[in-house]
Amino acid sequence: MGWITETILRRYGIAGSIVSERELDGGNVNRTYCVSVRDGARLTRYLVQKLNPEAVRQPRQMLRNMVVVTDHLLRKGIRSAKLYPVGVSGERFLEIRRHSAAAQPPQYHTEYWRVEEYLESAEVSQNDEGVLYAMARAFGQFDAALADLPPKRLRGAERGFHDTYTRFRQLWKAADEDVCGRTTDVRRELVLLKEMEEEACDVSLRYAAGEFPIRVVHNDTKFNNVLFTGHVPPYGAVVIDFDTVMEGMIAYDFADSVRSVAKIIEGTADEPEVRLDRNRFRIIAKGYLEETKSFLTEEEVAAMAPCTLAVTAELAARYLTDYLSGDVYFKIEEPLQNLRKAKLNLAFARDIRNQMSELCGIIDEFQRSL
Repeated sequence: MGWITETILRRYGIAGSIVSERELDGGNVNRTYCVSVRDGARLTRYLVQKLNPEAVRQPRQMLRNMVVVTDHLLRKGIRSAKLYPVGVSGERFLEIRRHSAAAQPPQYHTEYWRVEEYLESAEVSQNDEGVLYAMARAFGQFDAALADLPPKRLRGAERGFHDTYTRFRQLWKAADEDVCGRTTDVRRELVLLKEMEEEACDVSLRYAAGEFPIRVVHNDTKFNNVLFTGHVPPYGAVVIDFDTVMEGMIAYDFADSVRSVAKIIEGTADEPEVRLDRNRFRIIAKGYLEETKSFLTEEEVAAMAPCTLAVTAELAARYLTDYLSGDVYFKIEEPLQNLRKAKLNLAFARDIRNQMSELCGIIDEFQRSL
């Protein structure tokens, strides 16, 4: 990043010289960097992030919502990464207007950047049952802490990040428009998604009909969005990345954490074979419900297993939509990355669907025992 990194840090009022910077893996949307700065004898690491304009359409509102959520968590004694204010404006984000001299006439665009506290994370394995349990409890504690945050406090935070029905509508639209001429190549995937559409969309349609409470939830509870401050139990799990915190259906938060870590992958990248590990499902369900069962409704608990199918099929649809649309939303490192991720999540969704009765039984067991 070079000069742009130094420009951003100076605007934030951060003194010192840049020792190193590296792009962080794990994020699917924004470009995120770890920047080490030495100021005298002190070495500090910062997380510097450039927002993807295709994914973040209302950056000011999103970043101000993050401040509301962070402050609410701090009042509850729950640690999270702090957002630094820009030195001049006091805002928690930085606008930079840049132009491309190569274009004639020059084209201007606005970039949005933010700087956060970089939280050091211990190296842990998602194959460790204790780590999975700590992750599940951390997400449960996060959702429990937000249970009394009025949704109206979050500006422009529309319901529907996990609106599976709408995500499928977007897929069929992209397939029909076929702007990149790729629809013919993914006919099999489209047929398989069509077969599970009704079952996958059921919970989101019921949520839209008012059958579940509206809550403020994380919406992106993947393994990479928890940092661990210790190598041994209880691991000190800290939830990060509040970009998608908004109104939503809480069972999706449980479901997305299952989708993130409870799969066993075999086969090849182009023909993946994916199975749900029911033991991991059980561990995550136990940890999450221990923190949330006191305020969840019976309907919300019963929806946890079906939401696991919904969120996985939804993500398959989203990756395939992006592939058909020219890879404009998710970051890609190679041309077929979105298609391969769509295939992986589709294979996983099919296995979840086959195991649904057993998964519902596990949730029902915890519902009665906890």
